[in-house]
Amino acid sequence: MNHQPHPTRHHGRRRYRYVEMTLAPDPDATPYTVHATCATCGEQSPVPEPTETITGMHHQAQRWCTSHAARDHPDGRHLRYTATVTLHWHITPHDDIGPAAPAGW
Repeated sequence: MNHQPHPTRHHGRRRYRYVEMTLAPDPDATPYTVHATCATCGEQSPVPEPTETITGMHHQAQRWCTSHAARDHPDGRHLRYTATVTLHWHITPHDDIGPAAPAGW
């Protein structure tokens, strides 16, 4: 690991420096979630168990889509779906860059 000072740049009154950072799964969150949404009515597949693998979540969402499409809806069959995969990441700076903002953006 290089312990030399980082170069800085001056832009007007602001001072910037390069800081190495590591991006990894957030240790305080479920690493990922997969769910499906019906494009016709907006209903969503159940929230998967956090212990389920990403492949298991994917299959669970697909099964929900086929089950939802098989239902007899008053307006006809619901045949269009979207899948959403959410990854939760955390960045760790290698140098002190100040306090972290509170969560909740």
